[in-house]
Amino acid sequence: MIQAIIFDIEGILSSLDTVKFVQNYLGILAPRFAHILSPDKFSKQFLKSMENVQKEPKPEQTVMQAFFEDFSKATGQSVQTLKPIFEEFYTSDFPALHCLVKPNPQGVKVVENAIQQGFLTAIVSDPLMPLIAIQEQIRWTGLTPEQFKVIATLDNFHYCKPHLGFFKETAEKLGVRSQSCLLVSTHISDLVCQELGMKVFLLGSSIETEDRTDYVGQLDDLSRLISQGSL
Repeated sequence: MIQAIIFDIEGILSSLDTVKFVQNYLGILAPRFAHILSPDKFSKQFLKSMENVQKEPKPEQTVMQAFFEDFSKATGQSVQTLKPIFEEFYTSDFPALHCLVKPNPQGVKVVENAIQQGFLTAIVSDPLMPLIAIQEQIRWTGLTPEQFKVIATLDNFHYCKPHLGFFKETAEKLGVRSQSCLLVSTHISDLVCQELGMKVFLLGSSIETEDRTDYVGQLDDLSRLISQGSL
């Protein structure tokens, strides 16, 4: 029996051009560190350190702790120097990226429908930004952070996708069994969560994926399943 419906943001609750978003994100972030690192060096190491923490999680550390350890070691800059600059960026500059993101009204409808029907809800985008940034992204969709019991972020998760540890951690934080979760995603790589017994609603349809996922279709189809109690 499904008790929790967990949502990715990108492609479900909003849409964006990922390449353009990352370019603008780094274009605003990197200059904040120009007094200690050249923008080019910063951007390259930032992406490399993010890749490292995705590929090689350290269960005893949050993703943020692992990132700062890797980035600090590679750049020779202390966490005490780096962290306040990142925090100021997310508070002051990050909201300007709102213009690159298009909210999906159908996503809002599905989440609100799920809550009305008594399901727990969570945001399970890859936890590569801190809570303040993910909360901002949620607001861009037309929803509020308070509508979600769990929000996966850089500072409160220990694994990234598609590690099974990420999905285990999600279920644990929700207080339910993995088998009681339905993941709503556009990413085929997320199907790995089925190894834990999670169900998956994959947005869109193709011959390649229909036999591999539990549900496939559009958000209207998901909303109908929720309303009918068919999950």
